[in-house]
Amino acid sequence: MQKYVPLTTLRQILDLRLLIARAGEQDSLAWWASHALTGQGQWALERLYPRYAPDAGARLAIEAAAIIRARAIGHRPAVTLFGLGADLDARVMRQLDLRRMDDEPLTMPQPIRSPDELQALLGQTANLTDDGLEGVKSHVANGHLVELGAIAEARIWSDDKLQTIVRRLTAAYTLSEFGHLVVPYYRLED
Repeated sequence: MQKYVPLTTLRQILDLRLLIARAGEQDSLAWWASHALTGQGQWALERLYPRYAPDAGARLAIEAAAIIRARAIGHRPAVTLFGLGADLDARVMRQLDLRRMDDEPLTMPQPIRSPDELQALLGQTANLTDDGLEGVKSHVANGHLVELGAIAEARIWSDDKLQTIVRRLTAAYTLSEFGHLVVPYYRLED
């Protein structure tokens, strides 16, 4: 039996992933080099997928972010913005497909030039702030991981808890700097 997660929550997770994926591009904060959401990347994708280049770019950028996350986390049992568990990740990505099938336009922000600009965007689009991150800021060395806490896998499925986790994970990306990614995560408990 599948656990219920509201569509609004799944769409919000997708939107936050897209915003962080855009922030990580080479023409933004340069955390990875997928170029899927840059002008050059979109130009190339428009030749391959004339009607769905933004969707293809979004999927590639999210996958690039997930790969970087997997490399950073290694074999730790962890929850991240780009790794919430196979079932939940599939449901989130399904929202991208549903948007495309509904011909809902996918708009990407312009390049994001600083963590402060990212924080402002997060505040505007999702009412996210870095409140509650003060305690972890002192333990972060740029280019590394930051543990935001621990959670049992079964508790992730509570909608309120899921929203809190996703919001904190997203806000913690503002701890990163240009070219130096900090990967936020929650340690999974048994």
